[in-house]
Amino acid sequence: MSTVHATRPWADRVKSLLQLRDFRLMWGSGGLGNTGRWMEAVVMALLVLDLTDSAFQVALLFVFRWIPMLVFALGSGMIADRANRWIILMVARVVGLIATSTILLLVLIDAVEPWHVFIVSFFLGVTFVLEFPSRRSLIFDLVGSERIVSAMSLETINTTLGKFVGPFMGGVLVEVTGFSGAYVFLFAVYAVALGLTSMIRFRQPAMASNSDPFWQKIAQGFKYSINNGIIRGVLIVTLIMNGLAFSVESLFPVIARDHLGVGAGLTGILISAPAIGSFIAAMVIASLMALRYHGRIFCLGLGLQMIGLLLFALSPWYPLSFAMLLMAGFGMAGFSTMQSTIILIAAKPDMRGTALGMNGECIGIAAVGGLAVGVVANYLGAQAAVVINVSLGLLLLAPVLVFSPLVRRPITPPEEVASGTA
Repeated sequence: MSTVHATRPWADRVKSLLQLRDFRLMWGSGGLGNTGRWMEAVVMALLVLDLTDSAFQVALLFVFRWIPMLVFALGSGMIADRANRWIILMVARVVGLIATSTILLLVLIDAVEPWHVFIVSFFLGVTFVLEFPSRRSLIFDLVGSERIVSAMSLETINTTLGKFVGPFMGGVLVEVTGFSGAYVFLFAVYAVALGLTSMIRFRQPAMASNSDPFWQKIAQGFKYSINNGIIRGVLIVTLIMNGLAFSVESLFPVIARDHLGVGAGLTGILISAPAIGSFIAAMVIASLMALRYHGRIFCLGLGLQMIGLLLFALSPWYPLSFAMLLMAGFGMAGFSTMQSTIILIAAKPDMRGTALGMNGECIGIAAVGGLAVGVVANYLGAQAAVVINVSLGLLLLAPVLVFSPLVRRPITPPEEVASGTA
């Protein structure tokens, strides 16, 4: 892999990426989509908490959001390898807009019930699982392997900005305008994101696939991902992250209200803290030149994130809780930037979507983790649930740091590995 782009100053690398019209539109629509997704997660959690006063049902909302990833991720990865990725993104945007419009209407006529929110949360999860592999594969198509680290760093900056602006706006709008105002804003955000996506000119379908039966293709994707030591390591770390760390985020509104004693506005600000830390760290990662040991940043980032979450759960004060989530965000940037980057670099071109689909299956374990953390919170409280989950995650991460090739070896494309061993 050429290092010409990697050794250029960061500002020049960003400028060259943003000069690509389709990437610029993808980045803009993705930023709005991320803002809407994270804002909607907070608004929905506050809505369910307001309707039910139940930590378990707030966690159950998280389960409905992530169960589609567990069930459909591999299939969506296969679709990303076979179909026109732009069409997939358009379908996801339209479904998301319809789902949000439904809740907006129910809120406006004062007829919303918890089960309405759960169903809409499920469909929003479906849109994310459709978009996840197709968007990342399309980014790779647009920028190539030389610029993928810079592109994914910009994606992480995009995501973290959305994760900051979304919860902040969600909490403030719920506090000031109620749930109706928050959903009107969400509708506008999703509508503009759909418009930007529709302007992307890239229409080339993915590489033509063979006629293997669906289940045979799934078996091939599973076998390929497991036999590739680098991708296998990413999948293991992703399981730990989403089952034991990411799943506890569903309890943040409960801890903010019941333990820290704050309202919707300060809850939104608190939940945006990881995004601030992640944004700062992503800027640092994006400025790194000729990066090769992606796996070290990936694994150590998750470790730092879980330590921050553990200290957050133990904190009795709002400012300290904010600082600990800020620290968790630093680690989150390393994890999220490198997760898809490693797979995109390490996988064969015709297996990228499928490998990302396998990664999506591992992300989907968050649904199981969310259910488990909800049950524990129901009996022991939200703080205890976070402490138990994150502590277990740290214990499971330790062997990965010692034994995984993710940490020991640089990440290189398959053709470089083949030429090096020839």
